[in-house]
Amino acid sequence: MTSPTELERRIRFGLGTLTETNSHHDFETISLGLARRRIATNLMPATGPVAAGGDQGRDAESYWTNLTNEEGLTSLFIVGATDENVVLACTTQQADVTTKIRSDIQSICGRGEIVNRVVYFTLAPVAVGKRHELQEQARADHDVALDIWDAVAISKELAEHDLYHLAVDYLHLPAELAPERPASATPRPEWYENDLTRWLARTLPASSLGDLIDLRDGLRSASTDPALMPDLPEWLAFAETLLEHADSDEVAIRAQFEIAWATMRGTKTLRPADRHVRAFFSLVPETLDDPGILRDATMLLDLGYGAMLRGITDISRSELEAWHQTLVKSIDDQLAADPYPNMRALLLSQEAYLALHQKYPADLRHEDGEVIPFSGTKAALLDRIRSADMSSVELIDIDKGMTALRALVDILEDTPLFPVRDTAEIFGLYTTKLAKHPHYEHVRDGLDAAIERVEGEGARGDRALDRALQFHGEGQLLDALHEIHAAKINWWHGDTIEGGINMLLLAAKIYYQLNLPHAAKQHALAAAVAARGATDASLNRYTADGLLIAATCDHHAGQSLTATHTFYLGVLAQHAYLEDPMSLSSHPALMNMLQDQCHILRAAHTVRPTLVPLLESILEPSGLMPVITGMLDAVSELPTSTEKEIAEITDRSGMGRLFSDVGPGRKYHWSALGLTWAVRCPNAREAVLVTERFIAAAQVVLADFARHDPHFFRGTLNIEIDADAINGQGGAGTIEQTSDGAWKLHLTPAADCDPQAIHLETVGAVMHFLVSQSLLSQQDFSSLMETVFASGLMHKSAIVRPYDEIADFLTAEQIQVLSERPELPIGWSTPVELVNPSPETQWPKNLASTYEKNNEKILENIAYRYKTLPAVIGPTLASLLADAEFNRTARRLQSEGWLDWHLLIAIANVVINHRAASRGMTLTRQMTDAQREAFIALAYAPALATDPLLSPEIFDEDTLRLHLASAAGAGVATLGLTIHVGPIPSDALLEFLGERYRYWEDDTPHDPLIAESDPDLTSASH
Repeated sequence: MTSPTELERRIRFGLGTLTETNSHHDFETISLGLARRRIATNLMPATGPVAAGGDQGRDAESYWTNLTNEEGLTSLFIVGATDENVVLACTTQQADVTTKIRSDIQSICGRGEIVNRVVYFTLAPVAVGKRHELQEQARADHDVALDIWDAVAISKELAEHDLYHLAVDYLHLPAELAPERPASATPRPEWYENDLTRWLARTLPASSLGDLIDLRDGLRSASTDPALMPDLPEWLAFAETLLEHADSDEVAIRAQFEIAWATMRGTKTLRPADRHVRAFFSLVPETLDDPGILRDATMLLDLGYGAMLRGITDISRSELEAWHQTLVKSIDDQLAADPYPNMRALLLSQEAYLALHQKYPADLRHEDGEVIPFSGTKAALLDRIRSADMSSVELIDIDKGMTALRALVDILEDTPLFPVRDTAEIFGLYTTKLAKHPHYEHVRDGLDAAIERVEGEGARGDRALDRALQFHGEGQLLDALHEIHAAKINWWHGDTIEGGINMLLLAAKIYYQLNLPHAAKQHALAAAVAARGATDASLNRYTADGLLIAATCDHHAGQSLTATHTFYLGVLAQHAYLEDPMSLSSHPALMNMLQDQCHILRAAHTVRPTLVPLLESILEPSGLMPVITGMLDAVSELPTSTEKEIAEITDRSGMGRLFSDVGPGRKYHWSALGLTWAVRCPNAREAVLVTERFIAAAQVVLADFARHDPHFFRGTLNIEIDADAINGQGGAGTIEQTSDGAWKLHLTPAADCDPQAIHLETVGAVMHFLVSQSLLSQQDFSSLMETVFASGLMHKSAIVRPYDEIADFLTAEQIQVLSERPELPIGWSTPVELVNPSPETQWPKNLASTYEKNNEKILENIAYRYKTLPAVIGPTLASLLADAEFNRTARRLQSEGWLDWHLLIAIANVVINHRAASRGMTLTRQMTDAQREAFIALAYAPALATDPLLSPEIFDEDTLRLHLASAAGAGVATLGLTIHVGPIPSDALLEFLGERYRYWEDDTPHDPLIAESDPDLTSASH
């Protein structure tokens, strides 16, 4: 049910449309109706021809009655009448309304009867101070009392049960939004009995909209309240009579709506009212310029679909779909007529609603279910969709719906009173279906901003959380993470900090699910620090969760001794802040890390027994050793794993090798988006903190990049990090690459350095490594960076405080103990073959996002090669095509996917290199620009008669493979791609081109290079 506050906003929005359409008369009527109920019953309109003096500024005035002086007030009229001479005035003017009020008061008080009180209705807001000033001036200048009702006050009264009919009649609000009558303590309320008696005694048939408003409450109550339901046939009969005598199509269509709703709710079937639904939609095309009827039509359409799905109507799917199209066409036609902004906003919201309606499959079976009470329909719909599996849901026209929503959010600032909540809720319901649309973020941000303007930042955070949970429920972890960060920002205030802490913990869990353990650890520790420092002591309880999740992340990263230390701190926090701290069923984070700790100890007992005493000494003060021992004893009969098996298990799980934090150097391994990272640093306090800061930032950035297409080729980054930079001057500018391809990175410790400088240094270094692994052009990579930065990358990668501060809980002495250990990580002698099992952080194999824009250029280059390369190769090509062995080689390569242009490129590369060598030219990195230009000219020049004819034996399979790979690297620019730091492994490049750029598929028309298969050659090949 619409809340009173939301209903008031809808009414204010409706009042705003009166100024657009210059509907002064409707505003006068609303004002008079309100005044008669709230001010004085003896008011009449004051009209008159201008020649006769007009209305003298008076839109209504009281008339004399002596009834107020008689004893025994027996009617509401008498109770509400006034002895004062009251004048009603109103204006729809928006600009300089105070001058307008002064002018009208002068006119009112300057002529005619003496006035005691002026009641002034205005659509423009009047500040309290200005209102008091006008009242004092009216009293001083005219000896008259002045009451001012602005749109806020008017809306509040029209949202009351007894006045809402004015909003329906003149503001065209839907009748179904009418507020409920005050609750009654008796099963059959007095008002209901009075209404039923009055309608039973009625002799003249009802026919007007006022009659319908009067009838509606009893009809709806009898259709939903079991105690009143026996009266429903009577109320339906009253409604049928009213429909038969309706004095306008508007009354008829609203009556049909009420009969259909009451029938469905009260009888659990729509069939008796099918004819009314059909009649309703037969009148719809002529009445849809009324926003209230348009809203009723969409509601009735949903009712029809619901009845069809339950098999409780004879209305067919084709009829419903035809009515749906009628509504769509009517809205399209009205939008094409360029309506005023408020009306445009209403139409766009309804267009989006209809376009984002579910498309039901033709073979959908009837579904039994409870028919929900009228007031609970919307809430039930929201719950149903939120709990459903959205993967199978198909929407009618996502593109049209999102286009309408984009147009709507673009005018929301011009229509500040538009009731955006319903539209935002529909958008939120289908978040997971809409997220990939190009307008998604623009629409999401526009709706969120509108909600924030009305309800504050906390409401914006609530919506982001709701979307995040939907994404998470659908397994769309990256989208969930993106929304969580948005929610986190909007909850990071004193009165909503608990929401921010929960978002940090949820983000940590998602990063963990993505196998990005240091990003997860950073968020978990940020939650712990925020909880520990919260002014509300009840939030301290989150400290333990944050530490325990961080310990689990350390374990996942292979930092086994660090995980044990962190686990101990988490247990201390459990005891400090929680009741029943050791209840494993109540504290899943404790249970998870307890299992991880058993895994660490079991591995140590099996292959690193000398580490067991150290582990036990860390755990002993926690009091958990008896529990851990019992858990280990329970699995003692199970077979143990060898060191190699343990290493393979951790690799397959995307984990770092166990005990990677012992010895003089630490090692970190993880994988995401096809990139395997092998990072090492000295096992010293500052070095460990800056290294983990870098790793956490890299993992956050990778998660953000995973929502886009960074065009990474598969590869391994070997990085060594030192904490020896000063004042944030390290990072990208200090990176060195050694002869074996490893990188050396220098970073600044956090102590005595500006956090922002450290953050920029760290993120800059991350970006340097990522661009080295991307094949995007410089322009495209820059655009990608702008996108991720615009989406909040900096706040995502730095939370609460710098990583070095929130993770600095192991002392230098404790780390020194680890560095002096002689043991080696488990599996140290076998290569790391890490696999990230998370589906959302896999290396993509779909078509690259830049392929389509480069496709025309790619095909042109292929055609150019077919045209020019035979001449460049010269007589050698004919010699090769006549050679049986070369033909067998070519066919073997073609069976693997080689196309004719691949063969031509490889052959040409061999020929050009031999030709250059014969002329004393060698392609090297040390060539001058002039030498390089001469080599390029030679590569494109046709063969000369004097060029040597190369033997077919030179063109063996290995040689052709080598030269195709070489040519692929040299030719990436022709594909619109760029190698930023080269050379890159040819296998990785060809894999990228094959999987993501159709390298083995794209071709253009040409004459076949190799003749049809010769059986002898084919059998020889086999």
